[in-house]
Amino acid sequence: MRLADFIDANLDLLLSDWRAFARQLDLRRTAVSEHALQTSARSLLRQLAADLRAQPHEPSAGHRPSGATGLAHVHARNRLRAGLTLTEMVSEFCALRANILERWARENGEMDAQAHDDLVRFNQALDQALKESISRYSAGLERARDLFVGILAHDLRTPLGAIAMSAQALMLTDELPGRCREAATRIGHSGSRMQRMIDDLLDFTRTRLGSPLPLALSNANLEDICTRALDEIRAIHPEQTFLLECHGRLAGRWDANRLAQLLANLLGNAVQHGYAGRPVALRVRRDEGCVIAEVHNEGAPIPPHMRHQIFDPLMRGQRPGTERRRTGLGLGLYIARQIAVAHRGTLTVASSESGTTFTLWLPDDPSPD
Repeated sequence: MRLADFIDANLDLLLSDWRAFARQLDLRRTAVSEHALQTSARSLLRQLAADLRAQPHEPSAGHRPSGATGLAHVHARNRLRAGLTLTEMVSEFCALRANILERWARENGEMDAQAHDDLVRFNQALDQALKESISRYSAGLERARDLFVGILAHDLRTPLGAIAMSAQALMLTDELPGRCREAATRIGHSGSRMQRMIDDLLDFTRTRLGSPLPLALSNANLEDICTRALDEIRAIHPEQTFLLECHGRLAGRWDANRLAQLLANLLGNAVQHGYAGRPVALRVRRDEGCVIAEVHNEGAPIPPHMRHQIFDPLMRGQRPGTERRRTGLGLGLYIARQIAVAHRGTLTVASSESGTTFTLWLPDDPSPD
C-alpha cells in the first residue's frame, strides 16, 4: 500500500497513537486539550497525504509541500498560544513520524523501490513542515517577548514619573536638611538614568516589531542640539572633560530631541569606553548638502572581530584597558544608528590605536522627496 493511502486508511489508528503520546505531556499547565492536539494532527496528516500524491519526487531540489507548510504555520501558532514549549512541539512531530513509519513498515513488510520512494518523500515533507513550524514558533515567541518588554517599559513610566517629580519637589524645599537634599538629588539622577533605559527599551521594541522610529521634524540648529546633549552628559559625568568644536552653518530640518538622544548615547559610550582622564571630543562641521558630527575618545581600539557587530542590540563587550562598571542595557549604539537611519543618514565607526571615532552623516532635510 502506498504511504499516502495508508495514512488516509488508518487515520483514526494513527491519531489514537498520538493521543497516547499527548497524555505524556503535562497538559494541565497549558490551554490545550487532547482533542485540540488531535484535531491539529489530523489536519496535518491529511495534508501530508495529499501532498505525497500531488507532487513528484525531486531529490535535488527537495520537497516543499505548500499545503503542509501552511498548516505547519497554523500548528506552530496554536501550540505557542496554548503554552507548549518548543521541545514539546518538536516531540510531537517525532512521535507522528515514528508511529506512522512503524505501522506502515509492519503492514508493508519488505520495502520495494516504490515504498522507498514514498519513505524519502514523506520524510522530506515532514522535515519541511517541522522546519516551518520551528521558524514560526520562534518568530512568534520573539514577538511575544518584545511586546512584553514594550508593555512593561511603557507601564513603568508612570510610577517613575511620580518618583522624579517627588525628588524634584524635595530638592526645591528650603527647610530640607542637607543630607536629605543630597539623597533627593541622588534619587533624581537615578530616576533620570532609569528614564533613559525605559526610553531605550521602548525604542528597541518599536524597531523590533517593525515600526520605524517616529520623527517630529522642525527647523533646528545642530550646535544647539550638541550643547543640549553635552549638558545632559555632564550632569551624569561631572568629572569628565568634553570638547565641542562647531564649524559652518549647522541649520537643518531634523528631530532635535532624537538627535540629542543619539549624541548623548555616543558621548556616554565614549566616556564608558575611553581612557579615564582623557577628554571626549564632539566635532561638527558643514559639508555640501549635509552636516557631519564626530564623537572621538582616546582608548583601546575596538577589536576587528567586534566592529561589524558594534551596533547590534544588547552588545556590551568588554574592551581592553577599561575596568569601569557597566551601566545601561547595551542598546545605546543600536538606537543611535536607528535614529540616524530614520533621518536618512548614516552612523559609522573607525577605531585604531589613536582612539575610536563615531561619524554621523545627516542630510539637511530627511523628508521624503
